[in-house]
Amino acid sequence: MSTHKFNHTWIERLPYSSKRKLYIDSTSNTKFTNCDFVLMVGARSKTAYLRYRPVVNGKRKQILKKIGDANVIQLADLRESYIDMALDIRTKESPLLSSKETREVTLGHLIDFYLSENNPSDINNLLRFKKSKVDEFRTVADLVCLDQDVFTIKDILKADVDKGSLYVANQKREFIQRVWNYALNENREYNKVLKTVSNPASFSMSKWCGFKKKASEVHLPKEGYTEFFEAVDSLHRSDFKDLMYMFLFTGQHPFAEVCKMRWNQIQKIDNQYWWIMEEGFHKVGSKHQFPLHSMAMDIINKYKGNDDVYVFKNLQDKSELHTRHTFKNAIRRLKRTHNITWDIRCLRASFITTIGELNPSYRAGILTNQAGQNITEKHYMRGDITYHDFKLDMINAYMELIQDKLNAKG
Repeated sequence: MSTHKFNHTWIERLPYSSKRKLYIDSTSNTKFTNCDFVLMVGARSKTAYLRYRPVVNGKRKQILKKIGDANVIQLADLRESYIDMALDIRTKESPLLSSKETREVTLGHLIDFYLSENNPSDINNLLRFKKSKVDEFRTVADLVCLDQDVFTIKDILKADVDKGSLYVANQKREFIQRVWNYALNENREYNKVLKTVSNPASFSMSKWCGFKKKASEVHLPKEGYTEFFEAVDSLHRSDFKDLMYMFLFTGQHPFAEVCKMRWNQIQKIDNQYWWIMEEGFHKVGSKHQFPLHSMAMDIINKYKGNDDVYVFKNLQDKSELHTRHTFKNAIRRLKRTHNITWDIRCLRASFITTIGELNPSYRAGILTNQAGQNITEKHYMRGDITYHDFKLDMINAYMELIQDKLNAKG
């Protein structure tokens, strides 16, 4: 399996294969969430397919939908058919509810739909919540959406609130709020049901039981970077070490972005490597470009050949991609052996804070996609890269500090 920018001449010259080979189109306008435009080449055929790879209950599944014979149908027509099929999936015009009455949509349906299109880091907790008992006969999954209101949801959470587990109660409330909003906005059929009632989990935990989310108190100042590297280097797995370095080197979201980095997102432009995150990748509302320093590329290049799609595919555990759960034991070990006071969540904040301290004029939010679009941005464009020189200046200054800390480690 490999990626290539499909064109008529390339397909025509592509040799047949006694063993079926899969090629993925890297053309930008064929990129949709969980969907790829692919070409299957056999001993006597070249056939175009839509490859759909939803995540169902935490496991990636592959579905191939035949489009047509690439030897007979023009590439433009195949690609147009693919886009129509992908949009049907994306806009939820497929008959997803054909086997159930829309008036009987349950929270279980909403959770299943959400997980079919997302692979959240808290998936295990969400699945446990789905199976948890509401009463003697029903689980959360059985609850009919149209029967729910603020008071029925509070009844579900009351046991946790009564025993003081306010964080757990709020997490469950957020699960319902999240899957409800996702189905409302992303599924045409579910929308017909849910738009008739308000989201029953959209209420204030502060007013109800006095719960307020507190910002994490753990942090990693730049003065602690040398000790950070010494601790990380003690880990027994090289992929854990490399990813921890990448979390700090890039400041991007660890599990939603760094762990999901794809080979086709890495581009070399004017002798500089960039990580180009397309619109819709994690929470990217528009294209986001991050400069990859040579030290980051040294790590990335170590993983060439492991997987055709993902740079940091998890090859040692059941989970296809790394999540906070795959790192759980590693962090516990570092707390025990090195008495660390930081955790993975604070590395992004450390990146932002440190860059701001290097130079008051630096705006680390531009590197982490937290800076809003503004009218002056056009003055910082080079090709398709926004703030090209500014980003390079900031990352080079930051990585110079990183190198100093690594040198101090010895």
